[in-house]
Amino acid sequence: MTKYSSEFKVKLVNEYFDGQISILGLSKKYGMPSKSPIYRWVHEAEANGLNYLITKKSHKEYSQDFKLSVIEYHKLHEISRLDTAIYFKISPSQVNSWIYRYNHYGVIGLRRRPRGRRPLMAKKKKKQTRLNPTKEEKYKQEILDLKAKLHDAEMDRDILKALKTLRENDPNSKKQN
Repeated sequence: MTKYSSEFKVKLVNEYFDGQISILGLSKKYGMPSKSPIYRWVHEAEANGLNYLITKKSHKEYSQDFKLSVIEYHKLHEISRLDTAIYFKISPSQVNSWIYRYNHYGVIGLRRRPRGRRPLMAKKKKKQTRLNPTKEEKYKQEILDLKAKLHDAEMDRDILKALKTLRENDPNSKKQN
């Protein structure tokens, strides 16, 4: 069950769109402890319409490739997790979870987890073994790492070009003979 109903979200967003009250004013008016949910709802409604605020009750499973594309989009475009979630029309908490697991475990952390209930009685307690990546996962990890390095190198290049241009155009940095 969600904390706030879909009707409540739509009501607040419509009040904000009417232009009579700010996000902070709405949070105070309705006794909300934080303005961030309202900000997120407004942002989502602006990008995808009011129907996006209606609570979805599906438990969709995403492939490892889709999760990697979300993480890659987030990293390469250097946008917030909220904007990434809105772009892919998924939950921001889902994006947070995938980024956390990717940062801590790499591509392996994005594997599908086994479903169902665990057995109540384990025969012997095994040492927790580290997951071994498959060949495909190793390649995906390497590709993402190389794309990140390339992006960093391009950013460095652009910064150096801008610095060179600024120095060439600055009258104080030119030597006077």
